[in-house]
Amino acid sequence: MDLTNSESNKKSYRTFIHNIGWNLVGQVAPLIAAVVSIPLLIKGLGVDRFGILTIAWMLIGYFSLFDLGIGRALTQIISEKLAINDQAAIPPLMWTGLTVMFVLGLVASLLIVGLSDWIIYSALKIPVYLQAETKRSLGMLAPSIPLVLIATGLRGILEAKHEFKSINLVRVPLGVLMFVAPLCVLPFSNSLVAIFFSLLLVRAATAIAFLYLCHRSMDNFTKITLSKAVIPELLKFGGWMTVSNIVSPIMVQMDRFVIGMMLSMAAVAYYATPYEMVTKLLVIPAAIAGVCFPQFAKLNAQRNIKDAMALYWKSCKYIFYLIFPAVVFLILFAGWILHLWLGGKFSEESTRVFQILAIGVLVNGLAAVPFAFLQGAGRSDVTAKVHVCELLAYLPLLYFSVNKFGIIGAALVWSLRVFCDGIILHKMVNLIVSKNKDSVQSPSTL
Repeated sequence: MDLTNSESNKKSYRTFIHNIGWNLVGQVAPLIAAVVSIPLLIKGLGVDRFGILTIAWMLIGYFSLFDLGIGRALTQIISEKLAINDQAAIPPLMWTGLTVMFVLGLVASLLIVGLSDWIIYSALKIPVYLQAETKRSLGMLAPSIPLVLIATGLRGILEAKHEFKSINLVRVPLGVLMFVAPLCVLPFSNSLVAIFFSLLLVRAATAIAFLYLCHRSMDNFTKITLSKAVIPELLKFGGWMTVSNIVSPIMVQMDRFVIGMMLSMAAVAYYATPYEMVTKLLVIPAAIAGVCFPQFAKLNAQRNIKDAMALYWKSCKYIFYLIFPAVVFLILFAGWILHLWLGGKFSEESTRVFQILAIGVLVNGLAAVPFAFLQGAGRSDVTAKVHVCELLAYLPLLYFSVNKFGIIGAALVWSLRVFCDGIILHKMVNLIVSKNKDSVQSPSTL
């Protein structure tokens, strides 16, 4: 019996669980802060201002994906370089990628400023008395985009090194501050300008903290090297990621824009609030898939498909066991939870939305593993093509459903989309693995 190999496998398994644990802490702490803070923010800001704040959160999420997939590419490619011990190739990858991401962040900032009039006066039904304040707020929001992109790239580098503990020691306090900082502003002002400035400070602190961690953990990090030659390597993976980065947020976030255009900002709040709450369950699959992604990239570089599939199915099992009981609980007690948390009006308007979205979250959570597998294997083209096909069906269905059934229709179409997405991604993994049977090795215990 190979005791050395057995001990190594046990250590790998403990490290895997340990990293998932840290990812969960990093995801759950901001969730708790959100649950406590959102009712206070609604009370302090009012429903219309809070609706605008949710749109701003959505804009940050969408434009932060303006990185052409380079953040994810850094994790995938550096993981492969580390697996084959090609240390010399890493500094040019890091610094070229970070530089390109910063420039793209500046472009995204200018785009937000340029589109601000259209967003405020045409696209959304923002009350007249809030339009000038919203425009100033978007001007305050714009500088946070380069900071978000830089932080994303730095975190991608750290994930390639499996520095999940360090990453989450930063994410916990700063993730909590994303909700607590606006609360700290409320005693002095309910202006969205002041709220957005507090969020800008949090984003700056996040980027600085990740920069310090990279300096501490990465060899030759201070060896600043730029190389045009590595850009094609980054964009080969990141190009298809860009398609997903553009299309996926549209499908995830566009429901709020459509509701805001067709109904009202109050309707956005009644939809977005249960959405933000129930989709926080996705922190569990995100934590697991985040750990799996660099591991999938490493195993792919080593041509070890059997170990990758062992990790794949084990991860799916963990996600189901952790999410399913919570989804059942939320479906059964949705009305009671909303009434206790936000009052009778939200319970009346949002209970059905809450229940429908909860069902979709279970399926969407399971889809996180095949998504990580495909991208870790360097097949970001597959996920991008799937998302484009889904988008073509999703947008007209969303428009029709919101027009016919209001926010309940939006929830139904969102859940239907993620159900189709999960099935397709699992099928694509099976198809790709079946084509690579000749390259598999003997599995080890993970």
